[in-house]
Amino acid sequence: MMPNAPRWSPLRRLELRGLRGLRALWLVGLAAAAFGPMAGVAQTPTPLFAQRSVSRSRQFIVYCPDVALRVAVTGYVETLKASLLETLGLGDHWKLPIVVNLKRPTTEELGRELTRVRLFNTEEGSKVQIDVALREDQFQEVRFPQQVIRALLLEMAYRGRPPADGEPLAEPPSWLVEGLAERFEVRATDSSRDAAVFQQLIDTGRLPKLRDFLASEVETMDTPSRMVYASSAACLLEMLEGLPGGRQGLAYLARSFAQEPGDATALLLRHFPSLDAGSLEKWWTLGLARASARERYLGLSVEETNAQLLLLLKMEVVTDEKKGAKTTFAIGDFKAYLKYRTARPALMQQEGRLAALQTKAHPLLRPVVLEYQRIVAELARGNSRRAERALREVDQYRAMVVERMDRIVDTLNWYEATQMPERSGAFDRYLKAAAALEKAAPPRRDDAITRYIDQVERQFD
Repeated sequence: MMPNAPRWSPLRRLELRGLRGLRALWLVGLAAAAFGPMAGVAQTPTPLFAQRSVSRSRQFIVYCPDVALRVAVTGYVETLKASLLETLGLGDHWKLPIVVNLKRPTTEELGRELTRVRLFNTEEGSKVQIDVALREDQFQEVRFPQQVIRALLLEMAYRGRPPADGEPLAEPPSWLVEGLAERFEVRATDSSRDAAVFQQLIDTGRLPKLRDFLASEVETMDTPSRMVYASSAACLLEMLEGLPGGRQGLAYLARSFAQEPGDATALLLRHFPSLDAGSLEKWWTLGLARASARERYLGLSVEETNAQLLLLLKMEVVTDEKKGAKTTFAIGDFKAYLKYRTARPALMQQEGRLAALQTKAHPLLRPVVLEYQRIVAELARGNSRRAERALREVDQYRAMVVERMDRIVDTLNWYEATQMPERSGAFDRYLKAAAALEKAAPPRRDDAITRYIDQVERQFD
């Protein structure tokens, strides 16, 4: 999580996790009703406006007949807005209100799109409006966070010069919308982007060119392609922030894209002068390569640490130097291998491997790795007097830690599967991707991201 990321209360985390789809949004609304109004939500007490709520900043006006759902959405949009402003380094200086209409469609509206974001003029002034159709069988397709971000970016771009009637609106860059939404989800759920996605793009040679990526039509993508695009967009955001004046460039781009129509790549180069058109693709490739290597520096779990440790508790010793014959010994078989002249260099090499494992071992097993390293160092010096007892004690302690952690994991899995009032949603994205990959219909497009998804699917067939 980034240093300046907002801190979420447990109830707010539950709310944010549920808002991945509007079906879960109903659950969050019920939770909000049970726990009372959320902080930052101002309810309008007047009976005339009984079906509306006004957000804390008073920019959002949410209409919905369901009180719990309305309260949950009102708190959610303010949290999303705070995340966007923090990312861009901007203050809250809104001028145009944003109206959110949540309703079930009438018979005449059944054929319309699930959600629309519009900016238009009224007698009271200009406003942005988000219309959401609450259809039970299509909740996941609404993509509510992206629509709220689109509305916020439209308000920023047009607050100083509202469009005239009939004037076409400039859409915010898709990569900016998707990147901000992905970053918000990562922060809200305390998760992290999967570095393996970028590694697969590089390994399979399916990395899209930056120019093609910026020009992609996100709304026509299927779920797996959209997930890859969102992760790449969030990575691009992070790369741009790391440039000199990066955050200021993002903020200026967000406020001025409507006045600067044209090529998306040219827009990027214009707002980030430190980028060079000739080396732009190289910068993009290196950025994704760094993202793919990010997981290499993460610590290991108890299970992973124990698996690697067990491999290091065995070593090969040359037992016949003339023939080059080698024999594998357990570290505890020192009475058998110490008689060979080649045992000492083998032990010193094993000590170095244990030292490397210690840097990424799980904290619970780090003292165990350190103790094995100390024993191996003593054996390399020819001191085996206390080795047998020390190995027996550290083996027992390691087995106890692993067993207890297994029991804890089993208990947590049982609780989540049988006792939690609702699903955590931790695997929703993976389940959606798997379901989409199982469809028998052939791909409808031949863009770079779709070809990558096809390659991954063939690997699992």
